[in-house]
Amino acid sequence: MFLSRVEIPWEFARNSYNLHRQLWRLFPGEEKETRSNGDELRQGFLFRIEDNPMGRPARLLVQSRRAPEAASGVVLIGTREIQPQPIAGQQLAFLLTANPVKTITDVQRDAKSSKKSEKCRVPLIKEEDQREWIARKLAGAGEIEAANVLPHAPVYFRKGNRGGKLVTATFEGVMCVLNPDILITLMENGIGPAKAFGCGLLLVRRLQNSLKI
Repeated sequence: MFLSRVEIPWEFARNSYNLHRQLWRLFPGEEKETRSNGDELRQGFLFRIEDNPMGRPARLLVQSRRAPEAASGVVLIGTREIQPQPIAGQQLAFLLTANPVKTITDVQRDAKSSKKSEKCRVPLIKEEDQREWIARKLAGAGEIEAANVLPHAPVYFRKGNRGGKLVTATFEGVMCVLNPDILITLMENGIGPAKAFGCGLLLVRRLQNSLKI
């Protein structure tokens, strides 16, 4: 895997939806995401928004399976290859910005008064629910020993003529590795929805000497 730091000009960064579109320029020929659900292996890349100040370029951290290439509209600051090798029983610091949600069944009635059920995602707002969510997502890979939850203001975006809103939170803490293979899979494929908006990238590092895995 590769970790890269990039900058995207404000003209594109002002709409969160456009960040993902600009990042695709770094990977010419890469097949677009085709997963039908979150359980399938991910294609493409994951990213995290580290800074997005009003009127200035946005700074992002991008994780990809292949090295990015220079592209117009994106400033590639630097890239390095990483080879995660976690060990069972090892303590790791973790960092994740995510869109914690739950799926509910919405029952509606049509014009003929017949019931119609549709599944939809709703955000988890309470910290207790968010903590349970991250514990479920990491279950099998590791056990959380300590964690802080930082809520964020809603993220508003536009996709064509439609507007949308995301509720995100950052999880930061310490975990004990239970299954290294499952952990690496989570790192490669991300956690939760809204990955096109900078959610889901799981970063870990060793506690000793603060070296990244």
